[in-house]
Amino acid sequence: MKPVLVAILSLALLCCSKEKEIPSFRIATPDPGTSEAASENRPPRPLRWIPPETWEEETPGQFQIARYRIAPGITAAVSKFPGDAGGIGANVNRWREQVGLEPSLETGGTAIALAEGDAQARWFELKGAERGILAAIIPVDGETWFFKLDSSSPALETARPGFMELLKSVEIGSAAGVETPAIDLHPPAGWEKQEGNAMRFASYRIPAPGPDGIAGDVSVVSLPGEGGSNLENVNLWRAQLRLSPLEKEDDPAVGETLQSPAGSITLTHMVSAEPLFSGKRHGAITAAILRTGEVTWFFKIAGEAEMVAAHRARFVDFVRNAGVR
Repeated sequence: MKPVLVAILSLALLCCSKEKEIPSFRIATPDPGTSEAASENRPPRPLRWIPPETWEEETPGQFQIARYRIAPGITAAVSKFPGDAGGIGANVNRWREQVGLEPSLETGGTAIALAEGDAQARWFELKGAERGILAAIIPVDGETWFFKLDSSSPALETARPGFMELLKSVEIGSAAGVETPAIDLHPPAGWEKQEGNAMRFASYRIPAPGPDGIAGDVSVVSLPGEGGSNLENVNLWRAQLRLSPLEKEDDPAVGETLQSPAGSITLTHMVSAEPLFSGKRHGAITAAILRTGEVTWFFKIAGEAEMVAAHRARFVDFVRNAGVR
C-alpha cells in the first residue's frame, strides 16, 4: 500500500529569522478493515527514510538505529525509545545544555498533527554560540523516534537542506511483512518471567534471597545492526554502577569472548566501587552481547553483587543456550 502525503508544515521554524524550507511527513494509509482492538495489539510500525546520497553511514551508537557523517564536525542520528522517552521538555533541555543554552520551561518547537489518530511530530532548532541542533520528535505506537543533527552553529544553515531532505522522506510503514527478531530462551528454574515492554524482548525477576535480600533483574534486548561497539556498551553499564569509563576496546575489563551455537558472545562482569544498596551492599552487572548480523542481542543480569555472583554461571548457560531464529 503506498503511503500518502498527509501533512505539510507551514509554520516558521523555531529560532529562525527568515522563512525556511519545512519538512513534510508521510504516513501509510490505514486499512479500513482493521479494528481498533487489532490496532492496539499490533507491534509498533517501523519508520523508513532515505538519507541524502552525500551522507556517509557510520556504525550506530548505543540505542541508535542509524548514524551518518555529513561533513567534518556534522553528524546526524536516528534513535527510538519506548514510551515518551522522558518527555519533550527533558529532551529539549538536554539539547539546550549540549549547545550551551540555559534550560527553559518553554521548550517551544512546532507541533505537526498527522492524519492517523493522535500521531504528532514536533520540530526544534536550537542554536548556541558554537554548536547547533536540528531535531524532530515523532511518537508512534508507544515509541518515540528522534531525528537529530549536530553541527557547529556557522555550518547549521549549510547542513539544513540535507536534514530537511531526510525528514521529507520519512514514512510510517505498516507492521505487516516486517520480520520481528526472535530468539528461543531457556531460563533456569527459579527465575520468574515478567511482562516485556517496547524495549525489552524478555524480562525475568530473580526473587530476593531472604527478607532483607534484593531481587535481581534479567533483561534481553534486541537492537538492529551492530548496536554500538563493545566499549560503548560496557561503558554504559559501568556508568550505571558509577564506575569510570574504560578508554580502549582491548582493555581486558571490556570482557571475554565465548562461543555458542548462535555465534560469538562477548561476556563482561563489573562490580560497583561503592555501596549502592542498603546495608553497604555493592551492585553488580554481568552482561553478554550476541551479534547475529542484522540484529544484536543484549543479555544483562543486574542487582546486588552477591546475588549476581551466585547466578552468574546460570546466566552464562542461559545466554549460551539461547537459540536465534
